[in-house]
Amino acid sequence: MGWLRLALVVGVVVVALLVVALLWFTHSLARGLLRPSRKPLALTPEQVGLTLEDVRIAGPRGELAAWYLPARNGCTLICCHGIHDNRGQWLEQVARLHERSGYGALLFDFAGHGQSAGDTVTYGVRERDDVVAIITWLRARGDVNMDGLAIMGYSLGAIAATLAAATLPELRALVIESGFADLQHDIAQLFTRFTHLPAFPLANLVVWWGQRLADVRLSDIRPALVIGQVSPRATLIIADLHDELADEPYDGERLFAAAGEPKELWQVEDAGHVQAYSQRPEEWVARVGGFLDRYLATPAASETATHERDEGMPQP
Repeated sequence: MGWLRLALVVGVVVVALLVVALLWFTHSLARGLLRPSRKPLALTPEQVGLTLEDVRIAGPRGELAAWYLPARNGCTLICCHGIHDNRGQWLEQVARLHERSGYGALLFDFAGHGQSAGDTVTYGVRERDDVVAIITWLRARGDVNMDGLAIMGYSLGAIAATLAAATLPELRALVIESGFADLQHDIAQLFTRFTHLPAFPLANLVVWWGQRLADVRLSDIRPALVIGQVSPRATLIIADLHDELADEPYDGERLFAAAGEPKELWQVEDAGHVQAYSQRPEEWVARVGGFLDRYLATPAASETATHERDEGMPQP
């Protein structure tokens, strides 16, 4: 009987140590997911032929660093970068769209990224609030056509842009690339891909810890459930089929199926995560520029925006 008791005690201790190790491991992963790194700018506006106004905007988590480019065609693009990146991610694309059609832009660093204040990423929840602060700043300028706003997002920015466009009628069009349809699904896929461990229950524990550390419900971040609210405003979804982070073609196709009309899907076969422009720059400019020309810059789009605004749609 003494040996049985000893074996039982040893077994309990081993199980307890395994549980502690499991909790420590998943807690560490959750902390890492919520702590963005600050990537230095790889390009300057001057290097792509742009003269931008360097501005600071009051955000809900502190000051947001941004660049503003006035529009020549009355339309301004709010550009949302990916995690561990910064506003410079959009410089080349904005330069091309400005040269092509006169689009203006507001490029900004999310809280915790680039030169903005903060130290936490919340995968779209509070980043949406950063977008609200950007729109408020643009309106306060008094020289921006608020009927000509669109939002564009890469990866993390795609989540934030989708959540924002679903609830902010000022955003007349949505363009996203390497977006996620369901964050919990994608975290589970990434967990297994990079650790070769089973997603259940480990990925669920990572999400559980993350929700407590960030005080947001990460499990509720499901862009596919809200993207349909963007309609009748237009949505363009770019899916990079060699994406090493988003689960493609699942994410792009699910987002496209859930989106309302008008909508477009461009699946880029040879591109990795947020690599459509670098792989096919001319096609990217033609597709994105054409989409914006059709659904944002046309007189009909402007008239629809004015009509909806005058009907008393809520403002952020």
